[in-house]
Amino acid sequence: MAESTPKIELDARGLGSILKQWFVKVPLDQRDYAWEDENVTQLYDDFSRAISTGDEHFLGSLVTIPKGKNALEIVDGQQRLATTALLLAAIRGRLRRLDEDALVASVTNYLADIDRKTREEVPKLQLNVDDNDLFALLLKSGEPDPNITYKRESHKYLIAAYRLALKRVEAIVNPYAAKDQGDVLNQWIDFIEHEAVAVLMRVPDDANAFRMFETLNDRGLKVSQADLVKNYLYKTARDRKDEAQSRWSQMRSILDSLDSDDLPLMLFLRHALIIMEGHIRDVDVFGKVQALAKTPQLVVTLTARLHEMANTYVATFNPEHEIWSHFPVSARRAIEVLNLFQLKPMRPLIVVISRQMKSKEAVASLEFLVSLGVRLIVASTTRSASVELPLSAAAKAVYDGSITAYKELREALNGITPSDARFKAAFTTARVSSPKFARYYLRSLESNAQGAHDPWFIPESDPEKITLEHVLPRVPGGDWPTFDDESAADYVNRLGNMVLLTRKQNSDLKSGTFATKRLTLAASPYVLTEQVGREEEWTAESIDLRQQQMAERAVGTWPVK
Repeated sequence: MAESTPKIELDARGLGSILKQWFVKVPLDQRDYAWEDENVTQLYDDFSRAISTGDEHFLGSLVTIPKGKNALEIVDGQQRLATTALLLAAIRGRLRRLDEDALVASVTNYLADIDRKTREEVPKLQLNVDDNDLFALLLKSGEPDPNITYKRESHKYLIAAYRLALKRVEAIVNPYAAKDQGDVLNQWIDFIEHEAVAVLMRVPDDANAFRMFETLNDRGLKVSQADLVKNYLYKTARDRKDEAQSRWSQMRSILDSLDSDDLPLMLFLRHALIIMEGHIRDVDVFGKVQALAKTPQLVVTLTARLHEMANTYVATFNPEHEIWSHFPVSARRAIEVLNLFQLKPMRPLIVVISRQMKSKEAVASLEFLVSLGVRLIVASTTRSASVELPLSAAAKAVYDGSITAYKELREALNGITPSDARFKAAFTTARVSSPKFARYYLRSLESNAQGAHDPWFIPESDPEKITLEHVLPRVPGGDWPTFDDESAADYVNRLGNMVLLTRKQNSDLKSGTFATKRLTLAASPYVLTEQVGREEEWTAESIDLRQQQMAERAVGTWPVK
């Protein structure tokens, strides 16, 4: 009889619960402790935020291999566990100063067990051979050995992480009287045991463990969190599980019509929750789902909303989707341009505008987002939290019905919209390394120069018909004596150095001196290209002047009023 295949065990656990129940060991050859100050601070900040709101905090997945009774070998997750253990050690040190003996003993259960034969503490978490002695010393005494000079990078990181833990504990208790500090720290201990949740994966062997580790890293832990969300919803739905499963399955089928690499399920869930609840980070998706779906009825309501939203979400990736048949053609064109930008923080707003605004207001709003997107990209502010938060707030306001018109949306986003002066200044020196972006900017500016009513549209997107040419070549050689290597590198990707050509013109042009190029440029049907062909020479000053003129035109090409 064939042996059954060992199964992967998976369940959600608080980090403290994992440390309390198992002895966890890092393999001798696994990498050193590597978290820098910002990683440690971010974890402690996340804990603090979740405690203040009363929410769980999801920490991704821990991949482990069972190694005998109550023992696990950790493949992925040592940084999170070790940093949490250092915080618990700092909490224990403070509790000792407060004479909170019972709480001290309680925290020790996470950090060590007692070997009854030797009467000594056995650490619950052991790091690799290079880091473990220092790590154990920090957990036990709170201080590195003064007689040792710690030169390894991982040792410096461990000592810095522990000192950050000490500072965090001080910050936690300082606002309180000594008699209350034990209770405050006990709240943190409870949170670490029960609410700082990770998916604990116990994998039967090394091959499976490392395969799981690679898969999770490749997918950014999104798959495991999505499964956790789904399992939570099914469990909470109880006797209405069939309804929840049906809606979840229908939602997945709609989303699967897009390439999963472009649309991870967790990204959709986060964007949908932003629309309904306002800004949240990806690590907070699971906690937000728990807060919204605490009863079977709430689970059914949430899965129904997600199912309804999925169709519009998918449509925003496809300007040919049937949903756009109810809008003027300019809506399709705006979606095409917005997808060129791929600004993820803007996606929830695009979805909810398409779902809830009347056609005329929706089209005006989408056109505004095109101009806003270009201005944010050129001003290099697309990834700033100061941009993402207002976009999320606007999406929720449209969803709630407090914003129903383009002018209201424009007013709500006025604080993050680069002014004409700021946009023009940024455009004057803009460098563009992406050919598709450069072609779009130049096509739109060309349309403006030719008097088009909506110059921001994409009039021709086929690179086989319309091509991008750098007047100053990427490798100028000796044919461009006014540019040395440094100035050539500085100017080659300036937008003022780029022109549009038809495919035939570009194939005939090839590389050469400006004297040979200018004849072809002057014969171009494109106004902005033909203007370059009228120049007697091509210098840094020529590029600066042309780009200043383009910047003036850009304000009218992508207006925000």
